[in-house]
Amino acid sequence: MATSNDTSAQPAPDPDDPGLKAAWPFIVAVVIVLLVIGGVVASQLLRPADDRLPDNAAVQHAINDYYTAKNAINYAAFRDATCSRVVDGGSFPSDEAFRSAAQSTRDTKGKIMVTTIADIAVSGTSATASMTWRYEQDPRQTTQSVPLVKDADTWKVCGVSAP
Repeated sequence: MATSNDTSAQPAPDPDDPGLKAAWPFIVAVVIVLLVIGGVVASQLLRPADDRLPDNAAVQHAINDYYTAKNAINYAAFRDATCSRVVDGGSFPSDEAFRSAAQSTRDTKGKIMVTTIADIAVSGTSATASMTWRYEQDPRQTTQSVPLVKDADTWKVCGVSAP
């Protein structure tokens, strides 16, 4: 009499176990969530940081870029940080005039030190900010209003007086 001790036989499927068919909606949901998260991460990595800034922060960056260019005596950066209305207005300094005036001021008073940028008010494509600054070699602080406009989706300083 032969008995079969075949251990390779699989147990009979349980009729109450739905198996992979029941897991299918959950697998689809996980894949969709992963695709959405991947899309958000990719868009954040591919878009430049300045494009992701809220307007208040972009206005602060524009003011910083403007005065950094003045301090560095970088005419191209200064021109790029200034709105087109001022650049094309006829009274914008030439490269040589800018460099001469900026170097003279820097030699006598030092760099411009922006200490605070506050009270930013954005209205469509125009903005103002209250900026407090001083020269490096002069402790007296001055507060002034800085007008800005959005030129081609970039905030630029527009019509500020000295420094």
